Order: sequence, then C-alpha cells, then structure tokens
Amino acid sequence: MNRIILHIDFNSYFATVEQQANPRLRGKPIGVTGGDRSERTVIGAASIEAKKFGVKTGMALWQARQLCPQIIFVTGDSDKYLETTKRFLNILKDYSPYIEVFSIDEVFLEVSKGLEVPKVPKGISTFDTFDTFPTFDTSTKWVIEMAHNIKRRIKSEIGEWMTVSVGISYNKLMAKLASNLQKPDGLIIIPDQRAAIEILDRIELDEICGIGSRIKARLFNLGVTNFKQLRQVPLESLLASFKSYGLTLYNMSRGIDERLVLPFYEKEEVKSIGHRLTISQDTNKPEEIKQILLKLTELVARRLRAKNLVGKTVSCWIRYAFASAEDAHHFEGGGMQTTILATDDGLEIFQAAWKIFYQIWDGQPIRMIGVSISNLRPLLPETLSLLPETKLTETINKTLDLVNDKYGEFTLQRGILLQSASIKRMPNPFLSDRRFKL
Repeated sequence: MNRIILHIDFNSYFATVEQQANPRLRGKPIGVTGGDRSERTVIGAASIEAKKFGVKTGMALWQARQLCPQIIFVTGDSDKYLETTKRFLNILKDYSPYIEVFSIDEVFLEVSKGLEVPKVPKGISTFDTFDTFPTFDTSTKWVIEMAHNIKRRIKSEIGEWMTVSVGISYNKLMAKLASNLQKPDGLIIIPDQRAAIEILDRIELDEICGIGSRIKARLFNLGVTNFKQLRQVPLESLLASFKSYGLTLYNMSRGIDERLVLPFYEKEEVKSIGHRLTISQDTNKPEEIKQILLKLTELVARRLRAKNLVGKTVSCWIRYAFASAEDAHHFEGGGMQTTILATDDGLEIFQAAWKIFYQIWDGQPIRMIGVSISNLRPLLPETLSLLPETKLTETINKTLDLVNDKYGEFTLQRGILLQSASIKRMPNPFLSDRRFKL
C-alpha cells in the first residue's frame, strides 16, 4: 500500500502522432491504416474526432466510412511512432529508473518512497486544484506535480498536439484502471484499496485489464455480472473454474495486485517470432501462396539471426475469405504446429510451414496467412555446423543480412520471390522485439 505507480497512456497514439506531424489533419477525424492498401486492411488507430462517430481500432475501412463519411485514412508510419516513443521514454527517465513499457503508447512508472527517484525538477508550479483529487496523504502532493510536469514536457518536447491520460495508484492494476477513467488528457488517483473497491463496484467487468470477453462470458455463466458478486465467490470455486487464473480474479475484485514494475531493459527476450499478411486479393493459387509464405519465413529467419537465436517449433495458420461483407466478423480458418531441428534458416522454416499449410488448407481462397517460430534458444558456438553445405548457407544468409540491413528488406532475395507481392515488416505494438537505449 506504500507503493506509488503512475500509468501513462497516450490518447489515440498513432492518429495523434500523425496529426502532430501534419497540422492539416488536426481536429479532423482520421483513421490510421495498417498498410498501403485501401480495401484489405483495418483501422489501426482512430483519432479522438473519429471515435466520436463510433470508429474503433480493428474496424474494417468500409465500416468506418459508414459511420464517418468524412474520415481521412492515413497510412501508418512505424518508424515515426517508434521514434516518438523513444523521446517519451527519454523524458520519463528523468523521474525514475523504474519504467515498464506496457505497449508502444503506455508505460508504468514507479516513484514509491524508498526508491532512488530523482527529485521533481525545479520550477514546477503548485497544483492549484489539488484538493479536488483524492490523494495518498499530504506528503505525496509532489506526485501530482510530477504528473502535470510530465504532461507539460510531452507537449513541449514531443508536440503540442500530444496528450496523455495519467492514472496514479498503489499498484499497477489500479493505476491502469485510473488512467482509463478519464480520457483524453485525464489525471485520476485511486489512493487506496477502499477507493479501489468503490470504483470497481461502479464499472463493468471488462473495463479492467485482464478480463476480456471470454472471461467475462464465463463469469456470466457462473452468475457473476459485477465485481461485488465476484468478491462473494469463494477462492476455491474460482480455482476450480479458472485454475490458477482464479486467484488473479479473486485479487482483482479486491483491488489487489502484487506485480512488480519491471524495467523494460530487464524484461525477458521474446518467446516467439512471427509474421502474418492479409493478402491484397483472396487467392487459392498454390504458387502465389507459396511465394507469400516463403517471404514471411525469410522475415522470421532474419529476425532470428539478428537476435542470434534458433527455433524448433514452427506454426502456420490461415484465415479464409469472407463469403460476404456480413461475414466479416466471423473468422474461419485454422492452424497447426510442428517441431524441426533448431534453425535460423528461412528455407527450412518454410519447408515445415508449407507442410502444415497443406494439412490445414481445404482449397478455398484465403485472405490471411501467418507463420511463427517458438521454442527459441541462443545460437551457441557449439551448435555451429562444420558441414560444407551448412557453412555455405550460413555465409549466404550473413551476406544477405548485411546487404538488406544497409539497403532495405529484400534488396537481395531468392529468385522465386522476384515477382512476389511487397511485404513490409511492421513493429510489434507491444515492443516485444525492440530495446531502447536511454
């Protein structure tokens, strides 16, 4: 209960970054798309103005147009968002070394007493309306001033159009909930467990991080429709229904969360690496699908080699084309996985994925295909092969990586891919494969 954690969440991040970069887009409803296509993609982020019309992340473009005919679609720029996040993290490092990157646009910042936290920079004015906010005690008024100073620095050092919502509480769960209670540009404090329970009893089950639609439905089946009812369910019953996650639900309903704020530079490396592609036109042509799958496995292999990793478990999955627009929310398809010898070679990953594809594909046109590799481990010197053909492959891959790192993805590629569709690697939105040097 003595911990003080801030959850800082950018408002409509991708869309707001685009509006900051292009003043002509400010104040207008925009939707950031996931690629350079106009029909076969979805809304990656909606601006605050577009959200007022009901436009949401993940919505098909035609649906967004129906709700907001004047919406402006903007192609997403991954490098721009990553650079903005770097600048954001460089601001936060002045307040605490305990920074956990939850996703590309939100972080946890722990500033609890006893931690080696820098003092609040000089020149911060007193928060005039401090008394309108609940607080831990009078000695923690500085955390309110800190939050406002962070907001001001974001506008000053990143852009005047950028806003964040800040939640302050005694644990991560409640800090994230607090930041969601007032958007955009909010600042809410949940000071203690008593206040947390009061707020929990006023919100829906799925308004808290960790309870999605499936968990909510299962709770409804048990007759639990709110947090007050959830607190009345014995722990033994929750464990019987949800196994180990039952304890998490038991604690959630009471505002309990003992998870530490884990600095991003201490996080574990990724557990899997994958890519997927929504194809520009539905296809059931094996040769076209083979080219796409090979290109995806080459991207996966490049990332493995960049991290000096090899993997053993290959997964492949597909989604079939929609019969009609009304079927757009019913994704049909399937996936499987197989185990191979540990590798970082794209062709070997492809051969395993292609076998899976032919096992799960029924010949219908597909609209999406994906591949990933897991069961990863470092490529150690003793695992290197001395076989001539293997050493040749390693030399070729190293040369390909050097050229493509310098001149761009697929500058050098296999001849079979020369006429294939362009595929651009997009960053993981949760930054699981990125590290920042602050």
